[in-house]
Amino acid sequence: MLALVGVTAGLVVALGSSSGHADEAAPASSAPTSAAPTAAVTGTPSAAPSGSATSTVKGQVSQGSHTGDLRFFLLAPPKDAEVYGDEAGSPLTAAEIASTASDEAEMKRALSEYGFKGAAFRTYLTAGGGAEVTVKLSRFADPASAAGYYNAHYYEGTKLTLTGGYPARAYHLKSASSESTDSMLAISYQGDVHITVTVTGGRTVEPKLLQSLLDAQYQHLKTGR
Repeated sequence: MLALVGVTAGLVVALGSSSGHADEAAPASSAPTSAAPTAAVTGTPSAAPSGSATSTVKGQVSQGSHTGDLRFFLLAPPKDAEVYGDEAGSPLTAAEIASTASDEAEMKRALSEYGFKGAAFRTYLTAGGGAEVTVKLSRFADPASAAGYYNAHYYEGTKLTLTGGYPARAYHLKSASSESTDSMLAISYQGDVHITVTVTGGRTVEPKLLQSLLDAQYQHLKTGR
């Protein structure tokens, strides 16, 4: 077992893996700049904000294989949310993901083992500043590789119960600093894409919010809609 330390949405947490791979941290937030089907599906997310940059992002899904721009599959933020950075989402390279781990070389090796192809994330602040949400997707060689990556990783925190009916784990992660708040984090996978959803709130955040976000993200990856 290898225990590492990573940063998730401003929160320092301990990460580890029974297989010796450290689970990567979610991307750190940046300052806001503005408020299994058998047929291929393409288009734009139905929940995307009107006029959003996401309208130019395209992707397809067929039998669990996701092609095109991975940002297309990011769960769209609420219309009244304040998106950090690019509204369409931002890509992540293997080097950028590895740089968030204590053992950078080990993280690179783990990503390579499962055939990492690319990643993307988007962070937004809900209306009224109630919660900060980060959704990150990582695409691997095939569905079996994404499942292997999911099974090999876990976070050290209080486990939360999920009711989605698909493979998923969730944790309550305590803040190690008085200057930051606790977070809830869920991981899952759909097809060849691994999912990480993190919710950090200034107020008490209900687990049902994490569940609803994960459900919506899973379905968007499954159907492309």
